[in-house]
Amino acid sequence: MAEKPNYGSPTWHVVSNAMLGAALILVGVIAGLRYSPLLYLLILPSIYFLWSAYGWSRGGYLEERLRIREEFIRAVGVGDGERILDVGTGSGFLAIGFAKAMREGEVVGIDIWMPMGGGTTMENALRNAEIEGVADKVEFRRADAREIPYPDGHFDRVVASFTIHIIRDWPRALREMVRVLKPGGVLALLEPGRGWASGWRVERIVEHLKELGLKQVELQPFTIHYPKRRKVYLIKGVKTGEKG
Repeated sequence: MAEKPNYGSPTWHVVSNAMLGAALILVGVIAGLRYSPLLYLLILPSIYFLWSAYGWSRGGYLEERLRIREEFIRAVGVGDGERILDVGTGSGFLAIGFAKAMREGEVVGIDIWMPMGGGTTMENALRNAEIEGVADKVEFRRADAREIPYPDGHFDRVVASFTIHIIRDWPRALREMVRVLKPGGVLALLEPGRGWASGWRVERIVEHLKELGLKQVELQPFTIHYPKRRKVYLIKGVKTGEKG
């Protein structure tokens, strides 16, 4: 049987949500018995976590991710011979997708690959590229989005998927992404409506990209179905200036 690429597993989401749900039930029961029946209400939030665990466990994870990747690439566009940067590449999922869409070209995926940061490694990404048959078109480098190790105007397209909202200094990361983008090049991001990073919301990305000089900045709703149907957003913009 041919080896399949490893683009992550929902196991972590299943276990973490189930444990949080169980913990809330335990705390609610103990607090209700010891202190006040009103504290049984602490059990109510457990429903959300247990339902989320069920959603992640019901299958279809890889199929939905492949659909999202295909739609993202179709919306962003790709041309043969282009140079593309994937920021926060993780398992190489998006970078490999762009490489597969080109007959020739160069794709770079950067990440810091933190321990316990989703279970992906550079080795995992390299192996996935080999399995998918694009190892000759994809390069992976350990690098921080806030200090991208490439010169100004190096890439035709810079992309990221569910990355910006988890970066603490996300405005600095956006500045770097725009800096390494060629004049006339496209920047494209896929993000949720809100994030836990300080002061972050998707509307602020749009505002910030306009401040950085991008034109034709668009915010498009993008529906995903895993673990539940929810709305995320595709943000696109074009760097001002003429292509070389």
